Amino acid sequence: MEPTSKDVQELRTKFIQRVEEENKDFHPKDLSRINSDDSWLRRFLVHHDLDKKEALNMVMETCEWRKVNKVNDLNENTVNREYLASGSLFIHSKDKDGKPLFIFKCAKHVKGQKDFEELKKCVIYWFERAERMEKGDQITIFFDMMNTGLSNMDMEYTKYLINLCKLYYPNFLNYILIFEMPWVLNAAFKIIKSWLPTKAVQKIKFVNRGNLKEYVDPSQALTAWGGTDPYQFVFQPETYSGESIKSDENRK
Repeated sequence: MEPTSKDVQELRTKFIQRVEEENKDFHPKDLSRINSDDSWLRRFLVHHDLDKKEALNMVMETCEWRKVNKVNDLNENTVNREYLASGSLFIHSKDKDGKPLFIFKCAKHVKGQKDFEELKKCVIYWFERAERMEKGDQITIFFDMMNTGLSNMDMEYTKYLINLCKLYYPNFLNYILIFEMPWVLNAAFKIIKSWLPTKAVQKIKFVNRGNLKEYVDPSQALTAWGGTDPYQFVFQPETYSGESIKSDENRK
């Protein structure tokens, strides 16, 4: 069931009341978005199956989290540029539903080698960039697990990424695609599944070169995945043209 305009307005009104009652000092951009962006509020309602109390709690917690983590201030100049350029995380191509692939190349990440707080900023940066690029539409998280081993499996990092979708980016996930997962990591992914609500677990799909085409068209799949896209990641700063925001990662 989709939220109605009345549901959205009721959520907005209750949020404003809570902010006044609790004397909250949220970021002006987030307050402005709540006042003007029906689609954002609708996502909170969908995320909680129209449970208005839970949706309101999530809006409040999201605004608090965004304030504490200075999310609106994150950009290429405030995030570790070396980490952004490493190619372990980036946005490129789309799945068959037209949702951007948020690609995590697990082999490029080794647990403990990088500052965890800076890594978290990088994830938020890419999530925010995807939000702007797609105007709040969903993404598909693509775990590229080719050539990975136990040293690449960072449970804390993975849990952080998943919790962002669970707690602060409502109705943001289309699929979680796990590509070429080594058998030695089966136990780890059973734990990861336990962190997710039932609705999200149903979005997890284990794929390989043989069946990836069910979710990603070969023209959108990298050659390393058995597709025809020769793309090689090179970090490009987000480009702004007036109010429009473009992603160089999606250019061919």
